[in-house]
Amino acid sequence: MIFGLDILTVCASLVFLLALLMNLVRKNTTLISLYVIQSVAIAAALAVLGGTDGETGLVYAALLTLAVKGVIAPTFLYRLISKYSGHFSAASYLSMPPTLVGLACMTAFSFLLAPHLPFAGVSAVPLLFAGIFSALFLMINRRGALSAVVGVLALENAAVLLSSTLGAVHTFALEFTIAFDIAVWVAIATAFLHMMHRQFGIVDTDTRLISRLTEE
Repeated sequence: MIFGLDILTVCASLVFLLALLMNLVRKNTTLISLYVIQSVAIAAALAVLGGTDGETGLVYAALLTLAVKGVIAPTFLYRLISKYSGHFSAASYLSMPPTLVGLACMTAFSFLLAPHLPFAGVSAVPLLFAGIFSALFLMINRRGALSAVVGVLALENAAVLLSSTLGAVHTFALEFTIAFDIAVWVAIATAFLHMMHRQFGIVDTDTRLISRLTEE
């Protein structure tokens, strides 16, 4: 089990690092690539936990996670970028220095909060809390619909690994439900963006345009 905890810590560190990088990169294709790597890390963690504990359901869950989060969802997102490359915004509301300060504050808060929680001795816990806060910050700070979609997916990745770290049981049925939910959610988001482009000629939310539509 010690080996499994070591792998969890490594994967948690990777999830946290990738969540930070998502806030710093400026290319949407790079953003999605970082999410793919993060999803592969989650699948690897589930597979190692399943192999260590002898749970074949976790191994199947890891394969399903890899298929949905590492292949299907990114394929949808890459196709969106290919079709609407000129419409997706890659800018942030805050410039780089305030963004770095915000991420540093959230990371520090996570490490201050972790000692007061159960399983405080597990080194992966503060890293994953910081990863969750970083994903939320991505959704708030970065402009555009694509960043919101990736932010939700990255948040789910960190939450899944956090629950595994805290000892929650992951069955194949649970992971299948989560994976199915993600697949449906991405499909709905894709259809919604298609409709926005067909009706308004945009796929990103524009405050001025929304205000004008509301007034009309």
